Amino acid sequence: MVHRNRARSSSLFLMELILAILFFSVASAVCVQFFVKSHLLSRDSEMLTNAVNECSGIAEIICTTDSLSEGAGFLRQLYPGGDYPDWLEAYDASDAEADGASLYEARISLYYDEAFAVCEQGAAAYILTVDLTVEEQMLGVVLEVNESRAGAGTDEPVYRLETRHHIARRTGYGER
Repeated sequence: MVHRNRARSSSLFLMELILAILFFSVASAVCVQFFVKSHLLSRDSEMLTNAVNECSGIAEIICTTDSLSEGAGFLRQLYPGGDYPDWLEAYDASDAEADGASLYEARISLYYDEAFAVCEQGAAAYILTVDLTVEEQMLGVVLEVNESRAGAGTDEPVYRLETRHHIARRTGYGER
């Protein structure tokens, strides 16, 4: 009779051990999902913060300029690895007024790696496009950050910023 009692107690202990292992495995699976979700949220938040900082900085640079070519020139100095239209260097606001043209547009692409450091196009994880338009005396700027990887998700941009800036007509000191 001693043997039967011992078999019951050992099988009860084994059942209790199996249930404890099952409980802890389910709890660990739930915790792993929480950790993965928090990591993804942290990564997305960091990406958005970097995109906002870059777009705000470029918008401030462009809004301090007096022409489309001056704004593009500042960007070319600060971000030499970007794609700039060839005609942009030859653009002059006084020539545009003489031609009677009221609308000029330029698209500049800047490339960033995973850490949001400026890089070449081949190593880019993010693309910041700067759409500049000049209509009469208003300089319009649309900045948009997108992921450059194929299959990066949706076509929705990471961040988009639109701003407009009045281009003041300035006269020289001697003409005043």
